[in-house]
Amino acid sequence: MTISRRSLPGADAPWAWPAPWMRQWQRTWLHGDLSAGVVVAVMLVPQSLAYATLAGLPAQAGLLASLLPLFAYALFGSSAALSVGPGSITSLMVAQALVPLAQGSMARYAAMAAFLALASGLLMLLMGALRMGFLSQLLSRPVVQGFTVASALLILLGQLAPLLGWPSLGYTLPDMLPVVAAQWGHDMAGLKGDAIIGGATLLLLALGQPLTRALGRVLRLAPVSVAVGHKLWPVLVLVAAACLARGLSAHEGLGAALVGQVSLGSPWASVSPSFWQPLRLTDLRDLFVPTIVLALVGFVSSVSVAQTFAMKHGERIDADRELLGLGLANVGSTLLGGMPVSGGLSRSVVNEAAGARSPLSGVISAVLLAAALPALLPWPAWLPKAALAAVIIYAIANLVELGSLKAAWRYERNEGWAFVSTALGVLFIGFEAGLGLGMAWSMAAMIWRHSQPHVAEVGRLPGTSHFRNVARYEVETLPGTVFVRVDESLDFTNVQRVELKFCELVHGRVAASNVVLLLSAVNHIDHTAAHALLALDAALADQGKTLHLAEIKGPIMDRLKASGMDTRFAGRLHLSAQQAWDALVA
Repeated sequence: MTISRRSLPGADAPWAWPAPWMRQWQRTWLHGDLSAGVVVAVMLVPQSLAYATLAGLPAQAGLLASLLPLFAYALFGSSAALSVGPGSITSLMVAQALVPLAQGSMARYAAMAAFLALASGLLMLLMGALRMGFLSQLLSRPVVQGFTVASALLILLGQLAPLLGWPSLGYTLPDMLPVVAAQWGHDMAGLKGDAIIGGATLLLLALGQPLTRALGRVLRLAPVSVAVGHKLWPVLVLVAAACLARGLSAHEGLGAALVGQVSLGSPWASVSPSFWQPLRLTDLRDLFVPTIVLALVGFVSSVSVAQTFAMKHGERIDADRELLGLGLANVGSTLLGGMPVSGGLSRSVVNEAAGARSPLSGVISAVLLAAALPALLPWPAWLPKAALAAVIIYAIANLVELGSLKAAWRYERNEGWAFVSTALGVLFIGFEAGLGLGMAWSMAAMIWRHSQPHVAEVGRLPGTSHFRNVARYEVETLPGTVFVRVDESLDFTNVQRVELKFCELVHGRVAASNVVLLLSAVNHIDHTAAHALLALDAALADQGKTLHLAEIKGPIMDRLKASGMDTRFAGRLHLSAQQAWDALVA
């Protein structure tokens, strides 16, 4: 695929507008964007309601958070498939951060949730303006996977409460397990209604794909119609759950908890000073760390989803523009008194499968949802909370994927431990601790690996100019000469280790009068390591040996010249190992 400079990340400033997708949009994309917009708009209704309740907010907060964010993301976003809105993990993060702080006040809770959206959005906008998209690489793949799996497990366990009509379980395993143990043996007579509705909803959701396929075969529907029916299935299941709850309420002991009255309230709620009045200065201090974690997790998870689809279609994702798009999306959510948003995996999968070719599909979804809200609002009041819990469980069950742990563990134990430490931190302490533990483990493992560089004696493969490890290949060596290769950049953290291994190899070849140090894998030499090289040269000279340097990269050579070290090694600097070999033979 031919990619113009304009389509490459970094070709424009991240805030340049119109966005690249707007300049490249074609009329032939309209059909795909339109169909995807319709399908995702339908999907947004049950998911938005469910994730709002997961965050501990009124159901309408999820609907409000699905309007302006889609418009805002389209202004700067670079992903064609990413669908922005309330997410399962960010919703749980909101609840975990705010429940201890709100002190039972719904007004304080709503204001703090809006503040989290605003603060994390502004932080992402600042990061985007400063071109800090590289931070998407700050969390390694095992850390992200461990965080995702542990968060999904907490959500699944926590949704047992509304699914079965239990009281809230809490947000970490130490909080949840005692409540689960106590409720398991509790008299369930008054809770059967929630359990029946929750179980029936889960069953119907699981049977959605085979049922719609069977119905399509019976009615001889086109594959497109069957696919649309499958996307509409969760909405139909929720309607059925509401009817079941209405029927069961006529029987004593089979009542179920309902969402209750849903109202949009006053438009642009957060513009009013009274909306923010419940907040205190101490709340802003307490929300400082959750804001940073929420922004980081929302950004990294969204970019991960966007990259998945970009690689599939040969597209490019600009991480800086993603920061601006997600930041504006969260600010837009705040304006309507919504909640923090991010790119959702399940919505994005549906968006891409339905044919989305650009962020215009999200704009269409938002327009359709906004137009339907007046007609929709009375109906969520009749929805059972157990049914929404079932929707959440069904939506995130596939996130509990332990194959990633097995793969990381088999590849390298340190990567597996990064996964495990992150997951255990999230499960037993909280999101901030989990991410901190995972990042600390990854950084410690990286430093340890860097401090233990591989140093090997190499020789020439017969009949070639290629040099390989003498312990792995049948090679030829040059009498009186030792060729040593260092496979790591040299700095103060590892230069002593390199000196030790280097000296062990050289001392094992007493008859050698020349030592050639190959720097083909060395990308940087700091001041400490440079002086260590000078000391090593002097020590070898005292022993009657001559040190040669070969395969030095340009930036390192520039530093050697700037410091005058090139004159110290005059006549002993070689472009390649073969050139050094030829010079020593001559």
